[in-house]
Amino acid sequence: MTRTPAIGLMVILSALTGLSGLASASDYANSCTTSDPRFEINDEELYAKSAPTNPIPYQIIDKTTTAERRGYCISQGKKFNFEARDSSMRIRFQFNGSTVETTANCEYAASGLPAAYNCEREVVTFDSSAGSVGSGGGDGAAASCGPGSVWNHNGSQMRLLASGATRRFAYERPRRGLESAGVNLCDVVFEGEKQGNEYVGTAYVFSSDCGPIGYPVSGPVSSGGSTVTLYGKAPRRRDDCSISGYRNDKLVFKYLRSD
Repeated sequence: MTRTPAIGLMVILSALTGLSGLASASDYANSCTTSDPRFEINDEELYAKSAPTNPIPYQIIDKTTTAERRGYCISQGKKFNFEARDSSMRIRFQFNGSTVETTANCEYAASGLPAAYNCEREVVTFDSSAGSVGSGGGDGAAASCGPGSVWNHNGSQMRLLASGATRRFAYERPRRGLESAGVNLCDVVFEGEKQGNEYVGTAYVFSSDCGPIGYPVSGPVSSGGSTVTLYGKAPRRRDDCSISGYRNDKLVFKYLRSD
């Protein structure tokens, strides 16, 4: 009765179990291991190993999520969500005339990535091991996307993540309405390098249907270091996500504070 998860789901579960790789399947898996070795749970059905064809009704007394991870993969210009969750639950049921209580440790994983696709870029929007994060947008507080200074970009609070010459601007508190445009907490809008008094790299425009798409940008840092202005030609996309043309784009980041 054991269900074997697809390779892609093993990868999603790897975030919780320490494995690694790229997601490559569209499927879900939900398996539990009971403390009582006489029983097993597959796809939320409880079975006695001595009678594996007859599911046993059971009651969940309590359930706790012990780890959770959500996000999406970008592949072929589209976004595919994934989710992985570990939980522990106490269950009660009748077996051979007796009441049995036992604990079940469960692993759930789901991925929308088709089997023929590879995950070209993984974006994690929630990871309980890194602390709770907000939903993005609105007026509520959001967790930090990492150590670095805080900047404003078109009304959104950004985090500048710097390591050596590498620079990334990430949405730490997107302005209201950007979620509907496909922007998630900690999505990167620019990644590249500081070269002298300029930033050079790739900026991203977002779409809820097509996912982000990158384009080359560059621009100066102001003399006081409080403003970064980037210029490039952002792609326009049709309903089928193909590129229909380009527009002149200007991205301005203004320093707010250092946390």
